[in-house]
Amino acid sequence: MKKIIVLLLIICLTLSALSGCSADNVDDTTDARAVMPAVTNMAGSQTSAEVCDDLNAAGLSNVVTFNDWVLDFAGSAGDGAKLSDKWMQPGANTPDLAACADGWEKQHDFSDADCRMTAMLLLDGIITAEKTDSDYTGTYLMFDVDAIESADRYEVIRKNLDLFTTLFGDRTPGENEDPSEVFGNIWSEYGFSISNENVSLVSIVVYDPDFNQTFTGHTGILVKLAGDIYLFVEKLAFEQPYQATLVSDTDQLFSLLANRNEYYGGEGDPGPYVYLNGDCLGELKTWQ
Repeated sequence: MKKIIVLLLIICLTLSALSGCSADNVDDTTDARAVMPAVTNMAGSQTSAEVCDDLNAAGLSNVVTFNDWVLDFAGSAGDGAKLSDKWMQPGANTPDLAACADGWEKQHDFSDADCRMTAMLLLDGIITAEKTDSDYTGTYLMFDVDAIESADRYEVIRKNLDLFTTLFGDRTPGENEDPSEVFGNIWSEYGFSISNENVSLVSIVVYDPDFNQTFTGHTGILVKLAGDIYLFVEKLAFEQPYQATLVSDTDQLFSLLANRNEYYGGEGDPGPYVYLNGDCLGELKTWQ
């Protein structure tokens, strides 16, 4: 009888462990596209190669350089940062952001890239404008501009700095212009377009009511893959990880983004606004 009880206990513990693993990770033998949403930091050759293959197939630019940035960041962060090289459920992927920042600063004497710089690297030659502003006089992009102008690594972005600051820079809404319309009006006024129908720019546009200005608080590249699956590629922030996310539709992606508190202002403030290229899809909070 005791042997039977012990055997049953072992079986229960084994099943419990297996269940716990399946809740957090997409098994190596399972296609992540069947268990969405799924995320990875691409912190090694396993998922970085898969993501870069998708980016190359979709016609994105500078994919080799992007991969170098991703693996360099993961290497400087080290194992202690807990960056993933497997597809995981979003809640299970919890990198140590302090370790990421510490590792970067110890191994580099120049600024890390952020979301906007990473997006422009991949969209090089794909996103164009009919005109741009030659001088940027705002403040919200000062760390971006300083990084781009100071490091050889960012030369490809520096060549199109006017396009970069025109697209992402801070703007004061016009007298009769709603803050939710500003980013879309920039696309129209300057003639921005993306030449690849399977690639879009996702932008989270923040409105600062204290200064009456809008700016792109976060952005990333959305790629439509075969089978109506979407791949979203982003850099979370300066000295924070790169991340790729597989989703079944855009609502699933926006629901994930809506859970990030850093995009929200004070209670009752309008926005942030979700844009797909130049089209405003609504306020991010509506996906919560």
